[in-house]
Amino acid sequence: MTRLDDGAIRLRSGRSVWQAGEAAGVATAVPREKRIYESDIAIVGAGITGAFLAERFTRAGRRVVIIDKHAPATGSTAASTAMLLWELDSSLLELEDRMGLEASARIVARCRRLMTGIGGLVDQFGIAADFCPRSSLYLAGDKLDAADLREEKRIRDRLGIEGLYLDEGELAARGLIGDAALLYPGSAEADPVKLARGLMALAVARGAIVISPAIATAYETTTEGVTVETREGDIVRAQTLVLANGYEMPDFISAARHTLCSSWAIATAPTDVACMPWPNGALLWEASDPYLYIRTTKDRRVIIGGEDEEFSDAERREKLMPQKIKALLAKAAKRCPGLADATPEFAWSGVFGETEDSLPMIGRVPNKPNCLVAYGYGGNGITFSAMAAELLEAELQGRPDDDAALYAQDRS
Repeated sequence: MTRLDDGAIRLRSGRSVWQAGEAAGVATAVPREKRIYESDIAIVGAGITGAFLAERFTRAGRRVVIIDKHAPATGSTAASTAMLLWELDSSLLELEDRMGLEASARIVARCRRLMTGIGGLVDQFGIAADFCPRSSLYLAGDKLDAADLREEKRIRDRLGIEGLYLDEGELAARGLIGDAALLYPGSAEADPVKLARGLMALAVARGAIVISPAIATAYETTTEGVTVETREGDIVRAQTLVLANGYEMPDFISAARHTLCSSWAIATAPTDVACMPWPNGALLWEASDPYLYIRTTKDRRVIIGGEDEEFSDAERREKLMPQKIKALLAKAAKRCPGLADATPEFAWSGVFGETEDSLPMIGRVPNKPNCLVAYGYGGNGITFSAMAAELLEAELQGRPDDDAALYAQDRS
């Protein structure tokens, strides 16, 4: 039995726009005095990943118990800006150089399919998540300049991905400042809290049990099954353990190639439609480090985020908040002059994890029988959460996905 100290990371600071009108919570399915649970799957983590997993596993008829120290969707999920991009943090130029065109094409094709799949799931079950298909606008920056974006488009053309290259004048006609950009359909936006809670509610309606607040402090994984114990006295026995608490992993999960970072975001008050600085609500993001990203919301707010730094300390994040708000507003106004007078109504920060190759860690944990994991999503948290549900369900069915090796913890 592996026992853990509660060296918890505070995943979110400030108040995000998704907390403006708190969505209804997800009720636990059993009285809390019951302490011993039997299930097929024990999931640790009730954020967006745990929600996608719980929905997928219960849809397949599996018994699921979810454990989290937080109420569902109140950790790092509530800090998300919920830009659902099929594009990764690394460009296709970078991916092709690192792993070749064939593997890069498979990764991107899957992410594009996932966008359609998430939209279909929302529609099928009537999840009120403010899901809306969007185009993405990828602006030239200090990582990729205008010439690099032309080469990026050539690769996308070779893969049959249709989109536009916009030059400086074409951007100006859209109220934006930049040397060049790529405009491509196929992405989306959503309210991450509503989406996670909607998925979790589906799972609970099918019999899933949510245990929260509860801190998992001991894990035993054997060839016969797994046992998880919580500080509060709960014991969960299951055939399989899935760790979906990406930024608070137990110490038997390797930290190699995985870095915790902090990011900041602001949201304006609802803005007059005529003042929106670009048409059709495209998701804006820069080919820069750190990169800037901008989106709108259903209630006409503008969300501006970025300014990422490699640390996870909450106190340090909070001290930097005034400086980061100022930087985000200045950068946004430089790209979108229409935002020059923008005033934030909400400001928040959170932790996310990224990998050196921009691909998530999804699959079996080496040397830990019956233990699966999903983490390391970078800026693609919702997209990769949906991917994790696909890959791990296939693993449980004994038919590993053809792409599984691309995301394995021990990949080369």
